[in-house]
Amino acid sequence: MKICHYLSSTNFAGIEQHVAELVATQANDHEITILCNPEIASNYKNFNVINIKKANRRSLIGAYKIFKVLQLNKFDIVHAHGSKPAFVLSIVRYFINFNFIATVHGIKSNVQNFNNADYVIGGSQRALEGITKPSSVIYNWYQSSSYEKQSATHAIAVGRLEKVKGFDLLIKSWSSISTPLLIVGSGKEKESLNQLINKLELTQLITIIDWVDQEELNKLYSKSSLLIISSRSEGGPRVALEALANNLPVLSTDVGHMNIILPKELLAEPDNLESLKLLLETYVSNIDQLNQSAIFEFVRDEFSMEKQTSKVMKVYENCFKSDL
Repeated sequence: MKICHYLSSTNFAGIEQHVAELVATQANDHEITILCNPEIASNYKNFNVINIKKANRRSLIGAYKIFKVLQLNKFDIVHAHGSKPAFVLSIVRYFINFNFIATVHGIKSNVQNFNNADYVIGGSQRALEGITKPSSVIYNWYQSSSYEKQSATHAIAVGRLEKVKGFDLLIKSWSSISTPLLIVGSGKEKESLNQLINKLELTQLITIIDWVDQEELNKLYSKSSLLIISSRSEGGPRVALEALANNLPVLSTDVGHMNIILPKELLAEPDNLESLKLLLETYVSNIDQLNQSAIFEFVRDEFSMEKQTSKVMKVYENCFKSDL
């Protein structure tokens, strides 16, 4: 099967890592092509990459470039990751027919672009709200770590430094916490978050470092006491799976699939400072007394890469058969 994955991002983070791992499992038996911006192309160097320079989503030139690629290659499956690729492929679909799969990564207020696909994949049921085309939930997955758990030196939070991730709420909630907090991520909110840390006089407790590769992140997990998800909305989140699969406790806002993983007492209301503050004050200092071993086992079984990527291939096969 000839499979094409289309991304429009310029930064390599969660979605891009997700695609890298997905194509690695597909490449054993299928011919893979990645359409992406030059900024992230080096992350897919083991695959056939076609650089598509960033263009406005309504750019006819950009849509024409995609049209020519699809016309020339005649892919069996074209998989859009995110709203912009779904929109561009919706335009191209007027001029050429192809099997069109789209994944909703995150929670979108407007999902109309995805409803032009033949089939839609969502990371949670919430992500698929408003989808009218055939769809299914295929959860994100985790990568196992080779690092043994060490004595914890800090709590950790991981993600793009954007408003949706709620790091401003996390920092404000830390005023009565004595455990050091390490925030790992890059993005446009970094300066304002550092200013907030300074304003609240939390520089001795909270540190922000730039995004690291998966190996380094696994090492940081091994030295952490817990992972905190403070997002206002999420499709996953993947980092929670990584932590739990590697025996790292998690506290989270009620986003994505977290409410099928954690009991409600370990979830805070999204975008609610007081709810998050209460959750952290209750559990951060005595997280060692919280037994999440059953949760660790559940995540390792239900969210394995093998199980979830095989579901993606089943979607492809069904769409491909229907075209025959």
